[in-house]
Amino acid sequence: MKYVVLAGGSGTRLWPLSRELYPKQFHPLVGDKTLLQQTVERCLKYVNKEDIIVVTSEKLYFQVLYQLKGVIAKKNILSEPMGKNTAPAIALASLYIGDENFLVMPSDHVMSKEFLETAEKAEELADNYLVTFGIKPEYPATGYGYIKVKYSEKLGNSYRVEKFIEKPEKEEAEKLIKENCLWNSGIFLFNSSILKEEFNKHLPEIARYMKSYEEFLKSYEKLPNISIDYGILEKSSRVAVVPYSGEWHDIGSWESIYKLWKKDENSNAIRGNVVAVETRNSLIYGEDRLVSTIGVENLLVIDTKDALLVASKEKSQEVKKIVEKLKNENRREAEFHATVYKPWGYYTVLEEGKRYKVKRLCIYPGESISLQMHHHRAEHWIVVKGTAKITLDDKEIYLHENESTYVPRSTKHRVENPGRINLYIIEVQTGEYLEEDDIVRFEDGYGRR
Repeated sequence: MKYVVLAGGSGTRLWPLSRELYPKQFHPLVGDKTLLQQTVERCLKYVNKEDIIVVTSEKLYFQVLYQLKGVIAKKNILSEPMGKNTAPAIALASLYIGDENFLVMPSDHVMSKEFLETAEKAEELADNYLVTFGIKPEYPATGYGYIKVKYSEKLGNSYRVEKFIEKPEKEEAEKLIKENCLWNSGIFLFNSSILKEEFNKHLPEIARYMKSYEEFLKSYEKLPNISIDYGILEKSSRVAVVPYSGEWHDIGSWESIYKLWKKDENSNAIRGNVVAVETRNSLIYGEDRLVSTIGVENLLVIDTKDALLVASKEKSQEVKKIVEKLKNENRREAEFHATVYKPWGYYTVLEEGKRYKVKRLCIYPGESISLQMHHHRAEHWIVVKGTAKITLDDKEIYLHENESTYVPRSTKHRVENPGRINLYIIEVQTGEYLEEDDIVRFEDGYGRR
């Protein structure tokens, strides 16, 4: 059996920590390793690294590659040309795998090893059914979908599914729990052949392109944006559910983070540079500067370098409304952090104003930015740590700590790190237009255009 990890989501309900270009799965929200790294490590206890496939978006491909370097086979990191929800992503993985059973899981769940043991035992069920896993509810959650079970139709340790129910209001959730409905975990077990039959029946607009992996990729733009739940599982008569009552957490909101983080004597979950006085039942995260509270309760306070969220804890499911508003206003905070990760390293915007921007670049050993030029800005580079190999048109120079150079506009340039430690550079940009799309690439070691 293969394991497929879906790692293309944007995690809007965990803004401002989770952003479109650096979403929640890349953050160490629970433990020292990121959610993605923990998910893959969990899989490695049951299968070899060659049997793990990660599906992500083109925008996030290099993040996945960096976080899983040497952990799984590079060829098993599949890149969607654009995000199209879970039905196309799972179809892509199915074509890559071939005629075999495969377990599909998100990259942002926390669970005990017993969950995967349960999944392994359910593999035979996939020979005849589309298998989903239902979690026995602990409380009337409004952030999860529910599964209504046909308890009269037992299939060994599983049951036939009567219907799927969208995320309910609290009153409806309480009713569903009384009816012994299960949370929809979003984890599935499929056989490629049976899944293809169901695509033919319920999503022919996707199935018509499922002739080969390569052809499917070329046709991605034509595919509908639709989830596997809505597109197939809610319509199919061949769905079985395996109940599970062990540890499982979907890291889908700040409320779910609050439940997992250790609490102080006042039931506060605190991380980072925080001083809380007369504060109760709150989650407070301080990334850099000091965050102080006094006389408050039931709050979410999430402070990052460039954005601060203050919200009632009970509104944690609605944080995505802020992201929608930011996108409508074309605000960069919806997509970017102050720190932006690239295939070669990362940069942090330290300060910006009219006609100038100051960045700190970190370039990993052996990596380099593309050979490029800018039409509207000049740049001044100051090396603060490490050694830089600089290309300026047809000239090459080496810079060391406390040395600098000037890059005029319309000059071909590149910086490489030939050393064994990270290279840190302060970059000062000046000009009438300083956005990231003012770039002309001539050569790039990462396939970017």
